[in-house]
Amino acid sequence: MVSPAAAATAIPLSLPDAVLIGLRKNREIRSAYLQRVADRFALYVAENTFSPRVNLEAAYNHARSLGFTTTTINAAPTITWALPTGAILSGGLTNVQNNTSGQVGNSFSQLSFQVIQPLLRGAGLDVANAPVRIGRLQEKVAKLRLMQSVINTVTQIIITYHGLIQANEQYRIADEALKRSRDLLEINRVLIAAGRLAQVELVQSETSIAQQELAVASARYNADEARLTLLTLLTLDPNARVTTVKKLVAVPVKVDETRALRIAYDRQPAYLTQLLSIEVNKINLRVAQNQRLWDVSLVGGGGQSATGTGVYQSFQGLRSNKTDYNVGVQISIPLFDPTRQQGEVSANVALRQAELQAEQLRDQVGQQVRNVIRSVEIQGSQMQTAKRARELAATQLNIELTKLQVGRSSNFQVVSFQNALQQAESTELSAIIEYLNALTTLDQILGTTLETWMIELNDQ
Repeated sequence: MVSPAAAATAIPLSLPDAVLIGLRKNREIRSAYLQRVADRFALYVAENTFSPRVNLEAAYNHARSLGFTTTTINAAPTITWALPTGAILSGGLTNVQNNTSGQVGNSFSQLSFQVIQPLLRGAGLDVANAPVRIGRLQEKVAKLRLMQSVINTVTQIIITYHGLIQANEQYRIADEALKRSRDLLEINRVLIAAGRLAQVELVQSETSIAQQELAVASARYNADEARLTLLTLLTLDPNARVTTVKKLVAVPVKVDETRALRIAYDRQPAYLTQLLSIEVNKINLRVAQNQRLWDVSLVGGGGQSATGTGVYQSFQGLRSNKTDYNVGVQISIPLFDPTRQQGEVSANVALRQAELQAEQLRDQVGQQVRNVIRSVEIQGSQMQTAKRARELAATQLNIELTKLQVGRSSNFQVVSFQNALQQAESTELSAIIEYLNALTTLDQILGTTLETWMIELNDQ
C-alpha cells in the first residue's frame, strides 16, 4: 500500500504484467536466450557432420635470381567427406604452373581421390552417427536448461510480487491500527469530559498512538524496499511508482500426491536433463568400446596426373597423361596400450555415475514434491485458522469498545484487544502469502509453471 498522494500517481502493476515484463527484460532470461543462439549453432554443426568439407588453397610466387625471372602458380582445392558408414572420402586437384624467362614453361596437374572404409574401429552407423545423436541430445538439454531458467525467474518474480503485496498490506494494517488508536483517543476524551473515565487513561491511548506511528513508519519503509526489489528484478526504473492490484484471494486446494509425482517425473527439467545425460554417456561408452578394436580398413583410390610444357595447359594439351589407381587393406593393431582401455573404463564409470545421479535426483524430486504438498496442506489449514482468529479478534474488539462506552471495560483492555486484532490481521496476511508461495513452489518443482501461466518459450 502506498500513501494517498503517491497512490494518485502510482502505476498499477498486476502479477501477470510483472511476469510479462520480467520475461522481456530480466537479464538472466535474456542471457539464457542468447545462449540458445550458440546452442542452435552447435546442433547445426553436429547435423552437418556428413556434409563435404572443401578447402581452397592457392599460391602465387614471382622471383628474380641470376637475371632470370620465375613465376609459379599453385592451385590445390581439396574435399573431405565423412560418410554415415564411417568411411572417409577425400579428393583434390593439384595444378602447378612454372614459367621462367627465356625458357619454355612447364606444368603439372594431378586429380586424385581416395576412400577409406573402416571395418572394425570407427565402422558402422552406430559409431559414425554418434556426434549427430549426441548433438541432438545436447540440444534437448539446452532447451530444458532454458525452460528451467524461465521457470526459476518466473517463480522469483511471483514470490517477490507477493512480498510487495504483503508489505503493502502490512502498511495498510498498521495504518488502520493507527486510526483505531486515534479513534480510541477521541472516545476517551468524550468519556473523560462526561466524567466516566479518568484523565490518566489518556496516557495508555497516547502511548498506543506513538507505538502505532512507529509501526507505520517501519511498514512504509518495508513497502518501499519491497517495491525496489521487484523493480530491480524486472529491470525497471527504481524511481517508478507502482502499486499492486492483485487481491489476496486464496482457496485451499487438494493436491493428489500420486498424480503430482507422475507429473514431476515427466516434466521436471532437472530430472529430464539427467536422463538425457545417461543417454549421452551410453553413446560415449559405445564409442569407447569401439575404439579398442583393431583398425582394419579397406582402401581404394585413383587419379590422373599429367605434365606438359607451355603456359596454362589443360589436360588435353599436356605431354604426358597417366591414370593411376590403388586398392588394398590397411591394418593397425595396438599392443600394450592401456590408454584405449582407459577410455572405456572412464566412459563406463561416467555412465554408472550418471545413473546413480538420476536415481538420487529422482528420490530428491519425490521428497521435494511430498514436502511441498504437505506445506500446501499445512499452510491452507493455517490460513483458515488465521482467518477465523482474525474474525474473532475483530468481534472481541467491537464488544470491548461497546463495554468501554458503558463503563464496563478499561482502556487497557481495549488497547490490548486492538493489538490482538492487529496481530491477528498480520498473522492471516502471512498465512495467505505463505500459502500462495507454497502453490508457486509446487508449480516450480513439478515443472508446470509455464503451463500454469500459459507461457510459450520463444525458442525457434
